[in-house]
Amino acid sequence: MTSAHDPHEHLYAPVADVPAASTSTSAASADAPAASAGTSAASADAPAASAGTSAASADAPAASAGAPAGSGRVLSDDPAGLLGAEALRPVSLKLIPARYMAGSIGYAIWLVLIIAAIVGTVLTGWWWIAACGLLPLLIMVQSLLFTPRRVRAIGYLDDEEDLTIASGIMFRSVHTIPYGRVQSVKIGEGPVERRYGLATLTITTAAGGGTETLPGLPKAEAERLRSLLTDRGIDLMAAL
Repeated sequence: MTSAHDPHEHLYAPVADVPAASTSTSAASADAPAASAGTSAASADAPAASAGTSAASADAPAASAGAPAGSGRVLSDDPAGLLGAEALRPVSLKLIPARYMAGSIGYAIWLVLIIAAIVGTVLTGWWWIAACGLLPLLIMVQSLLFTPRRVRAIGYLDDEEDLTIASGIMFRSVHTIPYGRVQSVKIGEGPVERRYGLATLTITTAAGGGTETLPGLPKAEAERLRSLLTDRGIDLMAAL
């Protein structure tokens, strides 16, 4: 009997383990809502991310709106703020390379003096020789840096009754020449100016006998001003 009962116990033992498996399955099923809840939480986070994207997009117009403020900034070397610069016509910017080329010989001389001062200091050990080389260095550097600004500061205006010429940066000068005081008008050009198609207008006035020059003019503009000054001067002198 005992040996017969033992097989039945072994047969019914696996059946008793089935609820445990069902319990595990139920536990897995119970975890499914949690996963769904996590998915819902991730879905809930998506609008927040979208809101952040919208906020970033909202910030973009503000950044682009601030861009024009910087683009409209006037450069420091613009002659608009100089004395007498209102409505003045600028001379040709070709005058900048023309002046560099005209001063190339002087630049070469200054460079030789600077090199000689450096070599003399190294060979002798006398520091004052290097100090003597500072003068040509300063002259050459200021010429290279300020030539563009000096050219942009030159302007002129031919009005109904007079001609105004302005030049200079630190020491600004504005001269107004009445057409009736013009005694002679001359157009001159050197080899460097001829290379760039420029000319210099020289005006001599009566009474005081002063002379004013206007460099950096295209040849056609120089001819126009010469004809204008001559004709207006003749008309005014005839009226007197």
